[in-house]
Amino acid sequence: MPSRRVLYLESDGQVYLVRKDGLWTFPDEGAKLDFTYGVRHSTKIRDVVVSFCRPALKEFPSHWMFKDEVPLRTDVDPLVQRAINASLARCVVGVVLANSKDDVLLVKSSRGFTKGMWNVPGGFIEYGEAPEVAAAREAKEETGLDVEVAELLGVYTERFESPYFMYGFMYAAKPKDEKARLQPDPTEIEDLRWYPARAAIEATRNPFAIQALARRFSLPLPPGFPRRTLPA
Repeated sequence: MPSRRVLYLESDGQVYLVRKDGLWTFPDEGAKLDFTYGVRHSTKIRDVVVSFCRPALKEFPSHWMFKDEVPLRTDVDPLVQRAINASLARCVVGVVLANSKDDVLLVKSSRGFTKGMWNVPGGFIEYGEAPEVAAAREAKEETGLDVEVAELLGVYTERFESPYFMYGFMYAAKPKDEKARLQPDPTEIEDLRWYPARAAIEATRNPFAIQALARRFSLPLPPGFPRRTLPA
């Protein structure tokens, strides 16, 4: 059972905190507030349930704490720091890499939370990197192929059973040279294989990849698939 249930109240980068035991922290769930709010998401950080809320305010709360200042302060509850870190979306790319036969290249990772799973090539966007540049880089690193990145198939969001939301920028691409040798990074990829598009959808468990594959090849999503997407 969680020991605490608290409210993360944020408006335009300003976070509502209260003083408790010498630290600025979140108000407890049920605390009396001067405004109303709606809960958007809840997650557990350590043994505390944190509900991310949108407050209903009449004006900008300039007297609240600016979230970007929190990591620099020593008088803030570590829970607040962890929750603010969790509120920052992680951005990844994925590449639907198809050849002239419309077969799709999938890779099987040897590490990370996708270890042992078939997936489209992809990974985290590096600091200051454009998504399409990251797509070409990740494809090269994971397959050894130089690719031509084409259209953006969609931008999708998922929490993956963690406090962190990810935004997946999914691109269509093709090899610049189909005769080039596949050379996966042995420290990251244990196997790779060309799949027909329908089989690729069945082989992967990544919801970003499933939606992008379905869009790229005009195929239906699997029955009951939860469609959470941002327009491309």
